[in-house]
Amino acid sequence: MNIVLFSDDDCAAPDCINDGCVFYKHDKSINNCFVFYKNDERYLHIKKILNLKEGDVFKAGIINGKIGEAQISHLSEEKIVFSFCPNPPDKGIADNGADKVETRPLPLPPIKIILGFPRPIQLRRILRDAASLGFAEIVLCGTDLGERSYLKSNLSSPEEIKKYLLDGISQAGQTMLPAFSFCNSVKEALKDLKAASFKGSKVLLDIGDFPSLSTFRMTKGESVLITIGSERGWTQNERDVFFSEGFIPYSMGKRILRTETALTSALSVLLANNGFWE
Repeated sequence: MNIVLFSDDDCAAPDCINDGCVFYKHDKSINNCFVFYKNDERYLHIKKILNLKEGDVFKAGIINGKIGEAQISHLSEEKIVFSFCPNPPDKGIADNGADKVETRPLPLPPIKIILGFPRPIQLRRILRDAASLGFAEIVLCGTDLGERSYLKSNLSSPEEIKKYLLDGISQAGQTMLPAFSFCNSVKEALKDLKAASFKGSKVLLDIGDFPSLSTFRMTKGESVLITIGSERGWTQNERDVFFSEGFIPYSMGKRILRTETALTSALSVLLANNGFWE
């Protein structure tokens, strides 16, 4: 956890937003408006891992908002109360040559993913690692060869998915949260895609005699949609559905990869080869 993330839900007083104490709506700092309770992982991280005390500061950020510093005003066995101030936009490189202070989070790379639904126990690792690298949206999709019960697992609930993604962006020290959704089949996912009028490139990742993903290049301002099957892969019927919607097949070699390895590798190749790491 390289940044502690919070949101309106962590507001200490029910009416604090209406009272105008939330800086990012009024460009003001906050005084004692946010709280983490003892059963919150963030409370445990601040108290047990960072070993902070009242008056100490830590790197924090608003989910989908600014990056800044939080100061602890109250710390007990029950809760932590803190104020938050965003890093000022004109705070550049310090006189001593220190690194430039972050004021805004990195934008999400314009990469959308259709992922064949993996085993729920793998889901946390997959989403955490992918979110730490960065992508815009993921569709968790039921497949012909996938186990239907995975979609109904408690580990696959929207609340858990959001938690996994938050783990990833906090690892990356960022605040922008990728979007996510669920679909029961490839056809349903592509129907939703068509309804959303997606205009970018469409890449089907598969094993076969196809061009290497390392040769793929995005044009400036373009979005890309990549598809990765669950561990048993895509059926020919699903491949045909993708091809009918204009997907172009690319390969990541002849080795059969686990879903998490395939997704992490594909994102890394796309990000590195298209200037997102520069």
